[in-house]
Amino acid sequence: MKAPGDSRLPAVRATTAERRYAVRTPEEVAYARRPGLGALPEGGGAVLGFAGLQLVPIGVLLWAIWWPAPRTTSGELFAIGCTVLIAVLALTVLWFLVRQRMEFIRQLFLIPFIRLTVTDRRVMWTLPWRAEPLLEIDGMRVRGGLLGEPSPRGWAPAAILLFPGDPAGDEHGMIHFDRLPDAARFVDALARFA
Repeated sequence: MKAPGDSRLPAVRATTAERRYAVRTPEEVAYARRPGLGALPEGGGAVLGFAGLQLVPIGVLLWAIWWPAPRTTSGELFAIGCTVLIAVLALTVLWFLVRQRMEFIRQLFLIPFIRLTVTDRRVMWTLPWRAEPLLEIDGMRVRGGLLGEPSPRGWAPAAILLFPGDPAGDEHGMIHFDRLPDAARFVDALARFA
């Protein structure tokens, strides 16, 4: 069998009649960490803290309504009505606060569970309960990485440098991380793509 004249591929001839399958070599993992709550963006912890503090006055109101426990039917109906009213008001306020920021809120709840993995072929963001990665960037799109000032524990801000115009990057062609564990190893793993 001859290769076509315009092809750069060598001619290949099948030696047996059985079908041949390409053997996929396993990926070599250079970096794999779950940053956890340390990966919350700046201000993310404050948002969650202030949201949690709003539960205190609601709890005090519910305690005042239900303690001591109502002993009459009218007292129980009053307590149930006030509880429903507080729940409706709290959910309405919550809806007005988060409806414009649903993607940000979703990310705040997913960030502690995301595992960041750099292999010899790609960079992946995965969740333990999903088979498919949340985001995957092929190594051919990565130019390298940047490392910020590390803390004594090795946590540091870092960034993935992508080629200009890559849709996953920001206006400077980067993906930023506020805090990563073992960030120097992460940047070293990204340097393998350059």
